[in-house]
Amino acid sequence: MYSALATRALACSSLQQPYIPGTAVTNFTAELKTQWTPAGSPIPAEQLVPLLGFSSYNISYCRVEMTYNHPGQNDTINLQVWLPEEWNGRFQGVGGGGWRAGVFDQLLLPAIIDGYAAASTDGGHNATEVTATPWALRSPGNVDLAALQNFGSITLNELSIFGKMITESFYEKAPTYSYWLGCSQGGRQGMMLAQRYPEAFDGILAAAPALNINPLFASLFHAQAVMNTLGEYPPNCEFEAITAAAIAACDALDGFEDSIISIPELCSFDPFTVVGQPVDCSNNSSDMISEAAATVANAAWYGVSNKQGQRIYPGYSLDAPLKATVDTACRSSGNCSISPWALGAQFYQLFVEKNTTFDVSTITAEVLPDYMYAGYQQWESFIGTNDADLTAFKEAGGKLLSWHGIADDLIPFGGSTRYYNRVAALDDDVDHYYKLFVAPGVYHCEGGPGAQPIQFGLQQLVSWVENGTSPDTIPAIGKHPVNGTVLSRDLCPYPLVSVYQGGAVSDASSYRCVDVNNA
Repeated sequence: MYSALATRALACSSLQQPYIPGTAVTNFTAELKTQWTPAGSPIPAEQLVPLLGFSSYNISYCRVEMTYNHPGQNDTINLQVWLPEEWNGRFQGVGGGGWRAGVFDQLLLPAIIDGYAAASTDGGHNATEVTATPWALRSPGNVDLAALQNFGSITLNELSIFGKMITESFYEKAPTYSYWLGCSQGGRQGMMLAQRYPEAFDGILAAAPALNINPLFASLFHAQAVMNTLGEYPPNCEFEAITAAAIAACDALDGFEDSIISIPELCSFDPFTVVGQPVDCSNNSSDMISEAAATVANAAWYGVSNKQGQRIYPGYSLDAPLKATVDTACRSSGNCSISPWALGAQFYQLFVEKNTTFDVSTITAEVLPDYMYAGYQQWESFIGTNDADLTAFKEAGGKLLSWHGIADDLIPFGGSTRYYNRVAALDDDVDHYYKLFVAPGVYHCEGGPGAQPIQFGLQQLVSWVENGTSPDTIPAIGKHPVNGTVLSRDLCPYPLVSVYQGGAVSDASSYRCVDVNNA
């Protein structure tokens, strides 16, 4: 054991910094970590690791930290590559979330526990920052174009190249297969890789991806814009009551009442039917559902329209918690204000108005389409992932597996289904390289009453890439929303949905994937 450890230590300390044309490495360190356990972090590893299917995280590995730039761009990119002592022959790139291009300890850790050599990039800005304010502008009125380009695309491909070079140097063997794993921003990154760098990874797992990102930013801000127009900001309790009423009306459409709307297409609940109904708002004296709350909920469910009134981005499912995008804070009855979700608000503040002090409360529903179009004109080529032509990815032999929670409260799951339909319209062979699965009752990337994919569905992607076994379902687990018992489900491939057939409600075998549109 000592000799093996000494050999790994020597290999780690002897690693040479790699080179890609157009880059300059300014710092390169490699250190062997033995029996390592992570320190405290914003997302504790003991919370994250079980979600991905692991129960322990004491491990030895070679930790490479590298800083590089693109000469003339005045940028700085940090990349980490973790190389486990026990390697499975695979390489994995892991994505970020929000305005973070990558997350190091929290997501690299489960990858190396599973035997992957793994890499993550900060995309050119501090990976702990969840806002874009520190890096978006070079000066008032001037977006840092290099920083946005790094964040949007370039550093993702460089992660793949640098990461594989370092992996091969350490193990003296190139990775047999390479994978990308990400959700939300990490899902957008996966889609960017499939669309723009089709040979970077053999398999891409893009969960709840931030597709068609310009109207997505509008979606994140839409409810606030409607409230700005109304001049009314109803308390959260009213939105919670409206959501509860919608779930009660549509819960049984899948054959079983479990606080989940599995077939949102069949749900036609009208929020205005509950206006005036009593609601318990605890600390503020609002005691009934207002017409303003129904108007905001209806807008959030409908989606985003352009100046011509055409819907161009889908709304949220009726069981998605509205608080994520309509969060209000009330000091007293009738005295509420919005707490805007940073992603949508900051996009218009920093990248459209290019002013850190711009007051987003001035953006109403009437002018939101103008802001959306301005964002599209300027930044689609930097961060957009709306290209439905995946021919190059298909020809490279890549496999793209995506899943999306129907009750996603930040990125409407309809964005994924719309994109899939566009890809399918271009290629009848789409299921041979791209599959989308739906997760009823799951919020953004995780959480909610629904069952969540075991290990994010990574094993199904690996089997597809390496064995040609196309996944028909993805196994998922969750807890019964009432009694807390463990339940199992099989996530269905879009456009199929899971319908209860009878039997134990906690058993996946009691459900079947059916096409309700052609039933």
